[in-house]
Amino acid sequence: MLNYDQPPPRRRLLPAHWFYAADSFARESEAMSHRLPWRYAGLAGDSLVDGVEVEACGGFLFRRQRMDAPALADWLGPFATRLDLMSPALSAPVGADAVEFAANWKILVENTLDDFHGSTVHPQTIHPAVDADWRQHLHTERHGPHSHSSWKLSAATAQWWEKLVARGGLARFAAQDRYDHTYIFPDLYVASFHGAMVIVHRVVPLAVDRTRLEWRTFLPSHNPGDRKRDAFRRSLAGQLALSARQVIEEDRPLCEMVQAGRAGATGPGMLGWREQRIGDVHDALATLLDI
Repeated sequence: MLNYDQPPPRRRLLPAHWFYAADSFARESEAMSHRLPWRYAGLAGDSLVDGVEVEACGGFLFRRQRMDAPALADWLGPFATRLDLMSPALSAPVGADAVEFAANWKILVENTLDDFHGSTVHPQTIHPAVDADWRQHLHTERHGPHSHSSWKLSAATAQWWEKLVARGGLARFAAQDRYDHTYIFPDLYVASFHGAMVIVHRVVPLAVDRTRLEWRTFLPSHNPGDRKRDAFRRSLAGQLALSARQVIEEDRPLCEMVQAGRAGATGPGMLGWREQRIGDVHDALATLLDI
């Protein structure tokens, strides 16, 4: 249980130049390619580069980048079980999309790991979907640079999903009324709703100030081939795809404004108790960069 009456620990945060200097980006890219033991490579069934050694955790594939890399299960820690749990949903893709941000990739990661930006950035989309009592219903687990956040859905949202499950014959990988967010360092995060819909996101650095966010949506059904339910599921998938893009488009201007202001930063900020996932990422990067 977090003690919010005590000040949070100070974290080792990267200097601002790691967000806007081209030479810093080149150094970081080199370290990520050669010093990081494992990196997300794609999903089962994806076309991969020949000769690249990958290992599966359920339907998620990871590329070994160092000969002395620990076992993948040890690298992922408790989140290996989480990825494996969600993997059955990956057999039912219903859409894919991507958006480019004029921002460093780490800003996108910081944004998605900030549980509390929903009330200000997504007041009509994500924020109403979760229970207002975050002290009781928002839980976070961390393992090295990886982390998991789980927030109980609001009663209205849970009821909405129950109706969708019944009408669409949706197959749930778990009976849970939660919004879950699993982050695997450095570039994979997986969101799920009500144990039914899964969205796999990949953060792709293009330049020091340019990033593409790619995502794929999965919505499995118990009765594929049922024409009435399949039609409903296709309609639902289209609606959810529009909602997902709306959320991303709400994030984009914020991330781009943060990028624009990085060069003017006078020093690192302070992270609150609920922002320690961000500190874990900075710490892991500082270790990789040997700074």
